[in-house]
Amino acid sequence: MESVKRFFTNDSIMLVLVLINTGIIFISGFLSNQGGVLLIIDSLFTLLFLFEAVVKIHVQGFSKYWSDGWNRFDFIIVLLALPACVNIFGLDFPGTSILLSLRTMRAFKSFRLLKFIPNIENLIKGIKLAFKASFIVAIGLIVLLLVFSIITTFLFGDVVPEYFGNPALSVYSIFRLFTIEGWYEMPEAIAANSGTAMAVFAKIYFSILLFLGGILGMSLVNSIFVDAMAEDNNDEVLDKLSQLERKLDKMQKEQET
Repeated sequence: MESVKRFFTNDSIMLVLVLINTGIIFISGFLSNQGGVLLIIDSLFTLLFLFEAVVKIHVQGFSKYWSDGWNRFDFIIVLLALPACVNIFGLDFPGTSILLSLRTMRAFKSFRLLKFIPNIENLIKGIKLAFKASFIVAIGLIVLLLVFSIITTFLFGDVVPEYFGNPALSVYSIFRLFTIEGWYEMPEAIAANSGTAMAVFAKIYFSILLFLGGILGMSLVNSIFVDAMAEDNNDEVLDKLSQLERKLDKMQKEQET
């Protein structure tokens, strides 16, 4: 029993198992029958990971186990993948996509690799700070997106309904424009379906939108996000430098005395 506990509480062994399981999921994606034997092996891995959680709960106690964020993450991922195990019991649903949609849940297990990334806690902390710092600007950009989506629907909805036929389509199209993805296609489509004056207006209008949302807005969000992540690292470096300076001052005073 002790050997079983050591096996399932060893992070290095679990990393190897997750890597093997991820490889099986990857390979089975190339097979027309969705994996066959590989699918059954993958389901056995899911049950193995479930047993891992049971062993850790038995060893640590549920409160201590659940207090660890990575344990909660692992447990939820395994639960999401558990429905795919129905193929072990020979359950199939010919002519429907139910089993296929259940099988897709097994891919979530590959997310467990995240916990083995070196310094992942610091990285997640930096991302949280970056999201917090850029939140207000991002909200402003979303408001800008919604407002101009509504305006653009009324301006060009009848001319190019495939882009701006309703506000929902307009949100998607304007967001594409903000990401500078094929933005020129929209004014060109309007020009092809309208007169010269409308075509000129559309080009000017979308150029302004591109500048406000794509060049200015998105760049501002990205710069704040990156600066916030770098600032967290800079604080750590400054703290270490301050500690070093205090040690040097202490050594200098000791030499003087």
